[in-house]
Amino acid sequence: MRRILKIKDNNVPTKRTDGDEPDRNQKNKNYNIFPIKDACFIASIYGTIGFLWVILSDEVLIKFFRDAKHYQQAQTYKGWFYVIINVIVLFLLVKQRSVRMKKALSDLNRIYEELQNTCSELVSMERELSDQKVFNEKIFTESHVIMGTWDENGIIKRLNPYALELFGYCEEEIIGRNWRDFLSGENKSEMVEVYELIRKGNHIKNHESQFITHDKRRLDIIWNSGLLKYNKNTEILSVGTDITERKLLEEKLKEAAYYDNLTGLYNRNMIEEEAKKRIQNNEEFALIYMDIDNFKQVNDTLGHTAGDKFLQYLADKLRNTIKCNQRIARLCGDEFAIIYPFANQEDIERELQILTNDFGKSWEIENHEFFLTVSTGVSIYPKDCSDLITLFRNADIAMFKAKREGKGRYVFYSEDIMQLYAENNKLANKLKYALDNSELILNYQPQYNLETGKITGLEVLVRWIHDNKFIPPSKFIPIAEETGQIYEIEYWIIESSLRQKKIFETMGNYDMTISINLSSKSLCSDINFNNLEKIFLSYDVDYSHIIVEITETAIISDIHFAVNRLKKLRDLGVKIALDDFGTGYSSLTHLKELPIDIVKLDRSFIQSIEEDGKDAMIIKSILYLALDLNYEVVAEGIETEGQLEFLKKYKCQTGQGFLLSRPVPIESIVF
Repeated sequence: MRRILKIKDNNVPTKRTDGDEPDRNQKNKNYNIFPIKDACFIASIYGTIGFLWVILSDEVLIKFFRDAKHYQQAQTYKGWFYVIINVIVLFLLVKQRSVRMKKALSDLNRIYEELQNTCSELVSMERELSDQKVFNEKIFTESHVIMGTWDENGIIKRLNPYALELFGYCEEEIIGRNWRDFLSGENKSEMVEVYELIRKGNHIKNHESQFITHDKRRLDIIWNSGLLKYNKNTEILSVGTDITERKLLEEKLKEAAYYDNLTGLYNRNMIEEEAKKRIQNNEEFALIYMDIDNFKQVNDTLGHTAGDKFLQYLADKLRNTIKCNQRIARLCGDEFAIIYPFANQEDIERELQILTNDFGKSWEIENHEFFLTVSTGVSIYPKDCSDLITLFRNADIAMFKAKREGKGRYVFYSEDIMQLYAENNKLANKLKYALDNSELILNYQPQYNLETGKITGLEVLVRWIHDNKFIPPSKFIPIAEETGQIYEIEYWIIESSLRQKKIFETMGNYDMTISINLSSKSLCSDINFNNLEKIFLSYDVDYSHIIVEITETAIISDIHFAVNRLKKLRDLGVKIALDDFGTGYSSLTHLKELPIDIVKLDRSFIQSIEEDGKDAMIIKSILYLALDLNYEVVAEGIETEGQLEFLKKYKCQTGQGFLLSRPVPIESIVF
């Protein structure tokens, strides 16, 4: 079927079929002009009329006009009539042809104008197509995206300059080669599937692959590809964006989300994800929850930079110590967690013992000596729990149990611990209101001069009576330290003791000493220590008869820090007593460095001096050493006459214990 170009109103060339031909042929027929044929037609008309007129007009005249005169006149009229008839016929014929000519000229003018318009439109369209081609070429050559074409077999046909520059190849090195030659190994197999999908007419969106550059770098590229068909040619157009930097940023964000920035270990998010996977797979494993005891002293003494370096060192030590298929995380601050594949409890205990021994020693950091230990809680899945939250909670509870038992040890979670934890929570809630409800009272245990038997001082001891039941200090003091309630309790104890000292002085008893126990938390806390200083300064008493007792453990965690704090207390005029000496980590070297006035022998030594010769030797050595260092010695826990006589024999100046007096209210003491 013949196709003819037709210009529609929207100036878009279209094709029309032979259905439009009859109308067009009719118009052409009307506009045809044939000079000879037309001349012959006019001549024949004129000739026919003349011939018929000559033959018939004379016959008519002869018939109607008999006389010559009238015949002659009729001949004249006939001639004129013939002329008129010819004029009319010629007029009609010429008019017909002129009208057709005018119409033809009008149509020709219109068609000419249409052709001119069509020509202009075609020229404009050609210019637009040319501009579009130039524009498209500029897009290809100047765009800062990767653009390339390749055939259905993966052979590269063309790459834009940006792609060539990015990949580091010249055209000769890459055109004509297969895409797969430049992809990383893991992406090559994917390209077979990509080829097949594109051949089927699918548009490939956001397909990622790694492209190997000329200098062997790996660039992460995200591609969009589709099939192009033109002039019986078929090619694949791919447009790609370099997302290497974005990928690196994603990796950094992933590291920030799942890795600890300081140590490089997993963070809480990642260790929880690992635990979730194992729970979903129903694997048996242990969660080991670790907290470094007394680590705050490092930060408080040397600053967080030194503390961070120490945490990095500890993280490396954990990596080197734990060598099985485990996951180690720093949860926050000085808390760490380990996921340990569980075979049997003995294996875990063996690892924990190694860790406890490695960490439980004196550390020297920037010429400061710290004694840092690690308290560890262990929870086992599925033995101790059925979900992630309970797993972490149980390990945390076990860790706090380890701290409460003296730090530097590990504890496995059990139902008994959970029950104790619940009871302690209840106790902590009740302790909040103990002071306001006047449930806390002070008892005083007399300290005696062992030679004269006279009372020389009183140790202040807090007691808690709740619902008419006695709650021992060993139960609520650790809870108060954990919850921070110890600060308020100690403020109250110190103020009450200083008021009692003032009463003694008012009564004229200036020599009576009062010993006050100070927790390691108050010694270490800047704010609370400052508050304690203010309390001491607010009372007008003889501070040389006020004794502050501090345990070995509180001092040994950071010798230099403790020495500075104790010196501040001594500057106020108070005396310092080292409580429970012999149960902690003191050495003779440390003892010599400490600004102390009194050494209190722990009751565990006193109780065994009658049966254990070694303890007796230790006591004698301490007594002799104290005398040489001008320390006063106070023996705690004297419960038998034998113990008392032993201490007297070896010149122990002061003692206290149930044999001499139990702790009693102040009004029960007879001076």
